[in-house]
Amino acid sequence: MLKRLGWFDDLTAAEKASIAANFGPNIDRAAWSTDLSGGIIRVALEHGCSPFGNAKARAVAWNLPDPVPVHREPIYTARPDLMAKYPTLPDRRGFRMPHLGQSIQARSTTVVKDFPIILTSGRLVEYEGGGEETRSNKWLAELQQEMFVEINPADATERGVRDGGWVWVAGPENGARIRVKALVTERVGRGVAFMPFHFGGFYQGEDRRGFYPPGTDPIVLGESVNTITTYGYDPVTFMQETKVTLCQIRSA
Repeated sequence: MLKRLGWFDDLTAAEKASIAANFGPNIDRAAWSTDLSGGIIRVALEHGCSPFGNAKARAVAWNLPDPVPVHREPIYTARPDLMAKYPTLPDRRGFRMPHLGQSIQARSTTVVKDFPIILTSGRLVEYEGGGEETRSNKWLAELQQEMFVEINPADATERGVRDGGWVWVAGPENGARIRVKALVTERVGRGVAFMPFHFGGFYQGEDRRGFYPPGTDPIVLGESVNTITTYGYDPVTFMQETKVTLCQIRSA
């Protein structure tokens, strides 16, 4: 390809020698991914091209609810004032599953008063998935011994929450709440809280270790963040909405 584009001579003598040494008579089969000299990547970038291909994307996905992506507020939003301009999808049915959108979102005006903090969940380096295996590893379990919620110092001060203290985190559905340790940190912004999703074995403050068959319980147990996440899900992939629900945090 470099030869066809007239860029082959942009390679240095050392880069050409490296390619020739590795590919011999098959030099035209050299590619950016197999060129040990890095010359092909360098030359392609100098000419404004992506060495791994300047691909095209489908910009209009005609079979999705929004053929062109648009912003939509989540079903539980901390900004009810944006719902009129950026409503979620209307209630609908997908296959045999109902997808409730705007009917639930309409509750946000009243819900946000009692649940003003945006709750997002995510991964830790130490654990994988639901953590049943990694929380049974004594070296990893030593590094992350307790489930926690990250809360901004301003939000913690308003609630009398201390770093390392026990707190209740409540969700807006079904009176659900979980008891975890507080990690007061500026890694999350004011009005936002973060919790990992690798824990299980506690349920709304109750230790459930006794329900494991003998010898199967992990070293570390903790509350599951999904106890307080909410109904929302994507109607195309049916993936649950775990990043933008609302919560309230109080000292335990």
